[in-house]
Amino acid sequence: MTLRIMAMMALALSVSGCATGDDPTLVTGSIRPEAPTLVADVAPDYAAAYLPQVAGRVEAVRQSSKPGHVFQTILYPNPGYEAGENTLSVSIAPPSSDPSFRQAPTQNEIANEIRAALPGRAMAIAAAPGQNLQGPFGYATGPGAGCGACIFAWQITKDISRSDQTGFGKLSRSRYAAKIRLRYCHPSMSEVALVSMMSGLRVREISDATIEMLRFAEGSGVPLRAGYASGSSQEPPATTPAKPAAKSVSRPVVVEEDSPPRSATRVLKPGELQASVVALPDKPVTLSAARADVAPNRKPPLVPLPSDL
Repeated sequence: MTLRIMAMMALALSVSGCATGDDPTLVTGSIRPEAPTLVADVAPDYAAAYLPQVAGRVEAVRQSSKPGHVFQTILYPNPGYEAGENTLSVSIAPPSSDPSFRQAPTQNEIANEIRAALPGRAMAIAAAPGQNLQGPFGYATGPGAGCGACIFAWQITKDISRSDQTGFGKLSRSRYAAKIRLRYCHPSMSEVALVSMMSGLRVREISDATIEMLRFAEGSGVPLRAGYASGSSQEPPATTPAKPAAKSVSRPVVVEEDSPPRSATRVLKPGELQASVVALPDKPVTLSAARADVAPNRKPPLVPLPSDL
């Protein structure tokens, strides 16, 4: 009997222990719903980086973003009409957001990216890195499908923040890094010319205001400052617009003596007030008695006169 009771107590304790554990399929309060990132087209003027003029004009800029992170795919012309697009990809975020913004990719990672960007091409990775204003970059070159050459370049810039700040502003400013990828093919340019084109790459200096501007250009920005959006998101209550007050013009008031307006009370002038004072006659006023046989022309007054009292 005692063994049965102890077995039942052990079973109850094990069941209660399992019941109090955290079940990831049941606990959903800490899960933040996050919508998928959408890609939008922005104007070429908002490109975060650009190649020299020999690469051609920027045809389109595809952008997606989230707070503190902007990703752009900048499209350039494809004069050879080969498969694929000539793209310059730029990803901007704080260096602490991901290790890929602080350290170079491995050779296997680059090989996979080259196979995805240029399938079936014999690309050779250069042993010596190239150099541009942002620092060193790696690249791989190879022949095009028919003629010309192709290049796949990669670069990490650990700090593209604005450098014009000094003192405390320089210490407290936000830092942003950039990951850059270039896939470009041309039917008449050589491999050396393509490497020189990558050497002329320029990246826009980034600050918090720049990130905010790029996100608003995409349409997914959040109003953080009054310089970009109004401080209140609620619509003001609908009110009837007040009519503009009539302009007051000082004009002389003309009083018509003969025909005063019916709706207005006539105000006497000071001279008229004195003239309206009639002197009482010295003689007493007598009223003639009305004839009995003649009906009066008017109704008797409601208030008796002094002579009738």
